[in-house]
Formats: sequence, structure tokens, C-alpha cells
Amino acid sequence: MGVEAEVERILWSVDGPRSLLVLGDTGTGKTRLLRIAGRQAQQRGARVLSARACSSEAQQPYACLHQLLLPVRDELDALPAPQQRALHALFAPTADDVPQAGTVLPTAVLTLLDRLARTAPVLLSVDDLQDCDRGSLAVLSFVARRLTDTSVTVLLSARGEAPPPGIPSDLAVLSLGPLSPRAAARLLDAQPGAPTGRARLELLRQAEGNPLAIIELSRAGERTWGVQQMFAARLDALPEETRHALLYAATALPQEQLGTVMAGLGSDDLRVWAPAEAAGLITVAEGRLAFGNPLTRTAAYHRQPAQLRRRAHRDLAAVSVHGPSHLAAAAVGPDESVAAALEAASERGDRFTAAHALERAALLSPRDDDRARRLTAALTAASALGDPAWVRELYSAPGRVSRDPEPTAAACAMGGALSLLSFQREAFDLLLGAARLTPESDAEPALALAAVATGIARQSGLPQHWRQLGIFLDRASEDGGQHTDVLTSLKALASTTTGLSRSAHLLTTASLAHYTDESDLCAEQFRQAGERLRAQGALGPLAWTVAAQVDTLLDLGRWAEAESLIEEGLSYAAVHRWTRVELDLEALGTTLRALRGESVPGTRFAGPNWRSVSLHENRATHARMLRACGLTAMVLGDGDDAFRHLRTLFADDGDPLDPFLSPRCVAELAVAAHRTGRQREAAHVLARVRQSQGARPTTRMTLLMHHAAALVDDDADPEHHFQLAVVNPEAARWPLERARARLDYAIWLRRRRRPLDARAQLTVVLETATRLGAGHLAESARGELRASGVAEAPASTHPLVELTAQQRQIVRLAADGLSNREIGEQLFLSPRTVGSHLYNVYPKLGISSRHQLRDLLVCEK
Repeated sequence: MGVEAEVERILWSVDGPRSLLVLGDTGTGKTRLLRIAGRQAQQRGARVLSARACSSEAQQPYACLHQLLLPVRDELDALPAPQQRALHALFAPTADDVPQAGTVLPTAVLTLLDRLARTAPVLLSVDDLQDCDRGSLAVLSFVARRLTDTSVTVLLSARGEAPPPGIPSDLAVLSLGPLSPRAAARLLDAQPGAPTGRARLELLRQAEGNPLAIIELSRAGERTWGVQQMFAARLDALPEETRHALLYAATALPQEQLGTVMAGLGSDDLRVWAPAEAAGLITVAEGRLAFGNPLTRTAAYHRQPAQLRRRAHRDLAAVSVHGPSHLAAAAVGPDESVAAALEAASERGDRFTAAHALERAALLSPRDDDRARRLTAALTAASALGDPAWVRELYSAPGRVSRDPEPTAAACAMGGALSLLSFQREAFDLLLGAARLTPESDAEPALALAAVATGIARQSGLPQHWRQLGIFLDRASEDGGQHTDVLTSLKALASTTTGLSRSAHLLTTASLAHYTDESDLCAEQFRQAGERLRAQGALGPLAWTVAAQVDTLLDLGRWAEAESLIEEGLSYAAVHRWTRVELDLEALGTTLRALRGESVPGTRFAGPNWRSVSLHENRATHARMLRACGLTAMVLGDGDDAFRHLRTLFADDGDPLDPFLSPRCVAELAVAAHRTGRQREAAHVLARVRQSQGARPTTRMTLLMHHAAALVDDDADPEHHFQLAVVNPEAARWPLERARARLDYAIWLRRRRRPLDARAQLTVVLETATRLGAGHLAESARGELRASGVAEAPASTHPLVELTAQQRQIVRLAADGLSNREIGEQLFLSPRTVGSHLYNVYPKLGISSRHQLRDLLVCEK
């Protein structure tokens, strides 16, 4: 979850706060953060003084301070006498030795901390500050306001969204909200015996990002006794009518309104909720009822007997638009009427709701044929949702295979799941078997098989897969022909197939445009398809295309969009366990950092996913990884390592590792070869790339091959090829590639004593690099400008120049008045991530608050 790094950043940065209050609801990780901070402090040689306030001691004067200072009571004798007496009163009070009023005791604590800090740093840590006694709270507030020694850090935590009364208003605050979906999934994965498939998704939805809920629900499984006991005392203290009402609130679906719950209760008296509100268990506002902790919902539901729970479901079914779901929960055996209602309701929800409803309908179906049909429908919905584990569970469900009414749909779903898990050979073989059993007259199943098989072939990059695509696209031949011809055939097949969705048409067009280098069309088609698919909760198609979409945005210079898409994709990949998609996006993120000049030494692809995936049958992923490593090495000045990685994109004979991604790296390979004196080897690869591109390569590939030829082809005229690489107006569609060609052209010109011509090229390179945020390219251009006789340009005074592109986006949106949550919704980030970015940029901008951010940008304008 990155908590260790967060604590490191908060507490030990040079310009970080010396006092910090951590706020959050129960289970959000406050105590864990304080424990990690304590462990890190001890590892650094610091002395840790910690305490945890207790509500039962809230009326005992200085109880929390006693707990906090008990380990250092032997140090009191070094203090002045009045301060000694004040502190001794905490540990051995006598009639003459009592805590003094005024500032004597707070000053004594401050002096003690100062003395302790002379020998080692000190961390003062207090958990559950809301339960702290008033005297201790006053002393802690006094100390926090007056700390000047940077060797003393105060770390406090409190439950809730606002600081407890008495805390200084200027104390730095870190609010712990729900975990992001990605962090929640990672935490769940770390639990022993964590659920998979549908149960995993249900748990993540139920936990709502609460760390404690994730841990406890995973541990409990179907046995919720432990969760019930956690809230037993608070629930049992409520009036009986309130506990009864809470049962209905817990039974209701999260999206159901308060009015529905009241109707199910048969009452409109809101006073029934007052005791639960006073106890902090729920909030009632704006027509909605929400539990303060997801575990409270679980406890309130399961603490009631099964008969009452069933009655609650039946009562809510009578008044809710989600009646079939409640009837299914109340059913005790097969019931065709409920199963039919669930099947009909599945058409109205998103893909998760549909798959869940259809699976439950199958379980309630009395007839085997109906059960098999509904399981296959659930399988298709789970595939559209994009959850491979759930697909595998449904594919192997008892009774489905023997009576499967749509074997092609099941094969497509299972093949897609295997591909997302990185098993390309197994997935392709499964589809081949299905294709041979599918009649040629069935156009729609044939298209589905061809589309999935083509996606698998694009990911695997294996020549035999491309050759065998002819089985899907043309039964008369097993020769897939040229790669672009295969994609064109797929698009033609899609255009003649009736009933195909608009999203499918958009994705087909975008995929073909990606490989024919129609980048603008590709980006726009992907964007339109993405909007439709997200609205439906259909993440499966996005999983197949997100890497290609990021590729395209990087090529077009739209790096902020690419970064947001990478973050969004990694979140989905963590939740649904898209193994190979996660690897693709990690590689693309590394590539983006290299393009921006933000690479750091020691970047390596590691972790369980990289070790468990066969790169031989995932050549597209392997190609992205090799390019990322090559560009990183180039930014770090390691030309040999850069050449080694980029050269591995091609076999010894020059054949591309991946038929589409490898050729697009030929210019980058030529640059690395030129810097390391290996032009002859790169020229051999270039010749093979020219041959593979045929007589009519795309405009982009033509430009890249001209750039490469200018650097490594001894038989060519370099200036002729450089000019062909930069003068074509179409080259403006790929700004970074054109700027790189200009830079190499300028270097060639300068070395031939043509500095004026070189400067003209370098000026454009610097402008492009600055606009894109390509830091390494910009530095290279500045260095060449100096070498060509141009004086050092003054540093930019723009306040945002030191920020990343994503940080600049966040800063501008925050300056416009958007909240962290609103910013996150626009950029597909969690509010917590947005807050972390803002916390990081404030010191860089020389400010400390949001309103200063607005003032800064107003002044700049």
C-alpha cells in the first residue's frame, strides 16, 4: 500500500512538518501508520515515546501523559527543580507534589524533550487522541506549537474528519480516506487465503476501501462471528426498534435510498435512527443512510437470526426496484420465478450486476438447460466486466459444459481470460478448437472468434498465430498473410456482421488505425469507445486495448492523458488481476518517465508478475519492456545498455520480436548504435525492417526509417535522409520523433561547421521538448545550442516548471477550486493520490496552502 514510503516522506523530509495530526475513520490505518513511523524511527536510532489514549481513562488527569513519559522518568533529575516536581507528580504524587497549574508542566515536558533530543532524535506518538484526557491534550498542544528543535517530531492520530477540540488550528493534518481501488486490491492480495473471482469483487465493494474491513472480511469468509463480536457491545446497547431498523438498513443494497428502507420497515418515523446516529454507527442525510464503517453493516445484518433477515429481504423486495435481488437472497431452494426475474433484471445493470444476477439465476434454476444457458450468459457478462478469475469459475461450473447452448461464446470468454492472465498459447489453441466446430454460416460467432484470436495473436507476436488466423478469417487458407491485411479482413468482416455494437465498431477501427499509424483517428476512436464502455462497466474490452491506447497517446505527445490512463489501467488491473496488462502498463510508465527525463538508476522490472509470465508468448509485453529499459539507459547515459536492450527487439537475422512494436523502435536503435559505434549492426536491422514494411510503408514508418538511415546507413546521404525525416508536414503528428530527428540533424550540421543551420533546428527542438515536458531532450538541445555558440538561456521563472505534467494538471484544477475528489474523478486518480501530489508540490512552489496556490497562479497569469 506504500505506507512506509508515505511515512518516510511525511516525517523525515528536510522541509516536512515537525508535528502532524493523522485523521481518519475506524479502520483506515491510523494505528498502523503510527506503528510504522515508530519502527522507522527506531531503525534510524531515534527514541520513540508512544501512548494510546483510552476512553476509560479520559477522566483521569494526565493519564495519557503518564503513559507517554513513563519510559523516561529516570531522566527527570536533570531538569530544574520546579519542573522536576511537576513531572514527578505524574508518577509518584504526594500531598506536596501535585501537577502545578499554568505553564510549568507543559514547559517541563518541552524542556525534557529538548534534553532527550541532544543525544538522539525523538518521536512523540499518540494514538486515538479523541479519547485523550483534557490535561494531557493541553500539554501536547502546548508542545506541538512550540517545537523548534528539528530532532523532535510529534505524530498524533484521531478518529473522525475534524481535529479534536483543543488541537492547534495550524497543526499540519493528514486525512486518511478510503484506500484507492488499487491499494485495496493489493491489501486483499496480501491476506492468507484471500478470495478470488466474484467473491473477491464482492468483498472489495463491501469493504469500501476500509483497510480493517478488507482484512476482517477476508479472514471471516462466510463465518462472521468475529466481525459481530467487534460491534456486539455497541449494537446491543441500542433500543430493540433501532437494531431492527439497522437490519433493514444493512439488508438494503448500498445504492438504495433511505425512502426504500423506511418503506420496507413500514414506518416514516426517522427518530428510530437517532440512537444509532448518536453512537456513531450511521449517518442519515440528504435522503441516504450510510454506515460509518463497512463492518458495522456486516455485524448489524448477521447478528440477527436467519428468519428475520429473510423477512427483511422480502419486505424490501416489495418496495425496491432491486426486488429480484432481495427475492433471491430470501430463497431457500430452486425457484424458476425468481430466476426469471433475475435474468430479466440483468439487462438493466452494469456488467458486474448482470454477471452476478445471472449466476444467481442459474443457481436457482430447477431445469438443467436453463441453468446451463444462464451460466453461459453470466460467463459472457463476467468476460465483458473483465474479471478472468470469475470467468474461469463460471467456465468450469458443474452442468454448464455438457449442456452449453453457446460453446463459441464460452470459448471466446475463456480465451480472453487466459490471454489477460498471459497464457496466449493455451488461449489460442482453445479458440482454434472452437473455430473448427463453428459452422461457417454463423457470422456473429465467427466474428467473435476472429476478433479474440486476432487480439491474442497481437499480444503473443508468435508467427504461427498470425499464420493460423486464416482459419478464422478465411476457412479456405491457413495463411494469415500480411499482418495489416489480417486486420483489414477483420474490419471488413465486422462491417458485414449485423447486430455488432457501436463500441465494437469503434474498437475495431481504432485497433486497425493503431497498426496503420493513423494515430489521431486511433486516439479518437479509443476515446469514444472508452466512454461507452466505462458507462456500462464493461472493462474487459478496455483491458485488451489500454496498452495500445497509451502507446498512441505517447506517440502523439499527449503525455498527461497517457499518464492518467496508465494510473486508471493499473487500478483496474490490480482489482481484476490482469496480469499481463499490469506488466504492459508498468513498462509504459517507465517509458514515460524516460521520455520526461525522470528515470533513476536501478530501475528494474521485478515482482511476482514478471517472474510468472512467459515473455516468449507475450512478445508485445516483452517489446514494451525492452524499449522502456533501452530508453531509461539512454537517459542515464549508458549507451551500451541502451543498445543491448533495443537490439533485443530484433532477432539476430533482423526479424522483429514483435511485428508492430519492434519496427517503430528502429530510429531509437539507430541513435543508440550511432553513440556506441555499432552502426553496421543497426544497418542490418534497418534493411530487414525495410523489407518487412513492403513497398508502401506508413508515413510514420517512412519517417523513422529515414531518421535511422541518416545515422547508420553508410551508403546513404545523411543530409538527404535527415531532411526527409523532418520536412514532411505529416511528421508534426508525432512531435517527439520529429524533434529527435531534428536534434540528430543539428548535431550532424554542427560537426560539419554549419552552426547557424544547427541553431535553427535546435531552437525548434527546445520549444517542442519544453512543450512536451521532455526534460532529457530539452537538456540535450540546450547543450547543443551552447556548443553551437548560443549563450545560456535564462532559466524559466514559471512556477510550475519543476513539476511533472500530471502535477501541473492537478495544481491548475486545484487552483480553479476543485476538491481532491473532483480532481480525481477528472484524472482517474484517488483523492488520496491527489492530496499526496499537492502535499509534494507545495514546497516546490514555496507555498503551504490551497489559497496560496490560487494566488500564485493568478499572479503568474
